Amino acid sequence: MADSAAVRQLLAEWAEQAALLADDGAWRKARAPFPATPLALFAQLEEVLELWTQLRSEPLGELAGRYVNGAWTLKDLLGHLASWAHEFRREVETVTRGESFDYVIPGALSVMGPNEWNGRQAEVLRPVPLAEILAGFEDDTRWFQDQVLSLSEAALYGEVRFPLSPSGDPAALFKGPIAFLVLGKCQHDLYHLGRIRELLERWAR
Repeated sequence: MADSAAVRQLLAEWAEQAALLADDGAWRKARAPFPATPLALFAQLEEVLELWTQLRSEPLGELAGRYVNGAWTLKDLLGHLASWAHEFRREVETVTRGESFDYVIPGALSVMGPNEWNGRQAEVLRPVPLAEILAGFEDDTRWFQDQVLSLSEAALYGEVRFPLSPSGDPAALFKGPIAFLVLGKCQHDLYHLGRIRELLERWAR
């Protein structure tokens, strides 16, 4: 990414893609090419990792037990990010092997959200050391960077079924490209990392 030609290419791509993404779902309605190239997906993952690195410089061990809402601590929220990073990795590994899923996550990609699944994952990760949670998220995110640059265009942008059911109907699974899953991971990560940064700044006052 230090190469000036690569930087210029990335900036040009972002200008074009920002206009497409600003129009809610226009690329899908028009059946246009997916509005994020492998290089752009890599860059979004790099932005997530940069914010994650900044976050890890904070005294997270001292703050991990503080509550961010009525049910979850900061450690739970960090575990939430790690659990989805690992789940998305598992899903991509499964579809790239040409295998199907034997489970469904109801509510995923919906406004209500997969609350039951999130709750179960929080329980699973509570005994896991914070250092392991932090390392797992980073490892899985870097794995995605390798994938977006190494997968073929057909594999990255071809539509496949994921075990995500926005309606809650196990028979109505989400169908889309791996690239969409990567973009969704980045948006999910950036949202929560932004909220965590706000919390840390508030607690520091």
